[in-house]
Amino acid sequence: MSAIRRTVCGVLALALLGMTGCGWAPAFDILGSFFPAWLFCLVVAILLTAASRVLLSRHVEIVWPVLIYPSLTAVFCFALWLALFR
Repeated sequence: MSAIRRTVCGVLALALLGMTGCGWAPAFDILGSFFPAWLFCLVVAILLTAASRVLLSRHVEIVWPVLIYPSLTAVFCFALWLALFR
């Protein structure tokens, strides 16, 4: 490995370490206990997936539900996270 490449890797590593830090962690206070926001997003995403399952099962046949429903839950969870806590 050349000296220039090592220097570039070192600078990039220091830059990545500089980007980490203590930021605001979104959490909800429910009855005195703090719950992380991702947990809220996951619960809502599971409920949205269950509602989608009811709507989809009326119109189309789900071929691989083992792949479809977890993927749909992940999409809902990530979309909620981006919409609410970005």
